[in-house]
Amino acid sequence: MSDDANTGKALRRLTAAALTIPGMISELAALAPASEASLDYKFSAYREADMAAEDVAGGTTSRYDIDSHLLRYVAPLGERVDLAVDLSYETMSGASPWFVMPGNNGPIQVMSGASIREQRKDVQVTVSRYFSSRTVASVVGGYSDENDYRAANVGLSVDHDLPGQQTTLSGGIAYSDDALSPTDGKSMADRIDSADKTSANVFGSVTQLVNEHTALQLGLSYALHDGYLSDPYKKYWVVDQSNALPDARPDRREAFTAEAKLRYFAVPANAALHLDYRYFDDDWQLASHTIDVAWYQNLPGGWQLVPSLRYYSQSQAFFYAPYFFTGRDDGYGSSDYRLSPYGAVSYRLALSKSWHELTLSLDWESYRASAKYALEDVQVENPALVDFDMLTLGMRWRWQ
Repeated sequence: MSDDANTGKALRRLTAAALTIPGMISELAALAPASEASLDYKFSAYREADMAAEDVAGGTTSRYDIDSHLLRYVAPLGERVDLAVDLSYETMSGASPWFVMPGNNGPIQVMSGASIREQRKDVQVTVSRYFSSRTVASVVGGYSDENDYRAANVGLSVDHDLPGQQTTLSGGIAYSDDALSPTDGKSMADRIDSADKTSANVFGSVTQLVNEHTALQLGLSYALHDGYLSDPYKKYWVVDQSNALPDARPDRREAFTAEAKLRYFAVPANAALHLDYRYFDDDWQLASHTIDVAWYQNLPGGWQLVPSLRYYSQSQAFFYAPYFFTGRDDGYGSSDYRLSPYGAVSYRLALSKSWHELTLSLDWESYRASAKYALEDVQVENPALVDFDMLTLGMRWRWQ
């Protein structure tokens, strides 16, 4: 048997226990065109925990609820071409953090006034061409539509197995053109009517099959965002002005990401260990670390149980503060909790059952964010940090 055949067999064995979502095989799988058609459906119910009453300056303490429907269809178009179509529909409702003010016992959050109700529709189409048993190129195009947001994106990726070296090289580029038009832009004097931004991304990775049970992947990516990058629905409080000013961020952002992924198939346990690490750094001086650990346990009768743990920690953007005693000289400012320093821990448990053509799955995740989880000392915690729970139901159907 050739080295290429051995590599493919070992990778397939390595990823046999790695179905994160029915139909979604590990990114370390061997290159091969689809031999059958498949249809995946997922429904997710995302619920953010209410804020503590003492952390809110009057108004609602409720946060976002999001219901998501995702549909994915994959089918071969001839011998060497695959088609994948992804459709998603989301409904969102709730209140959003607006700005932070100083309080008697620490910062307090002012929430948006009326309850927000939005819808989002997204479509992505991917065509993959297999030029040989070792090379595949994919082209993707997509469009997303919300009440106040439009985005169009295109991308190209290539994966190539080096002959005899049990190594896969991957790379690609992506571009997105987005348009923002706040629903109440014309009714508020300090809110924009419309704005645009673009995003470009370049990425590459190398996957090495260490042995028939172990694979390692290292990846790098660079992203450039340009245009309106502020949040028109948020403000920040300036104490000496006794006023809330519109969220103001630089109109350019460069970001670098480095990733390492380990996959190990434990033969005696008939299970796979997934260990991932991600480092992110940008020119807004925000850096983050992410560690994911998951155990994919195959059970008799087509069952699979996947417990996992994720840890996240980030520093703050250079123009962030819960509130400002005086305005910055450069005019930037934001009290957005997503730019604040904090850490988060999430627990996930997934259970799936496979029959011949059908797989059903149930996935639960609980996420908790806090300044005490951060790697660095955080002097003042943002009161709007999110806790959420999410329940996902999935189905996959395959046919020839």
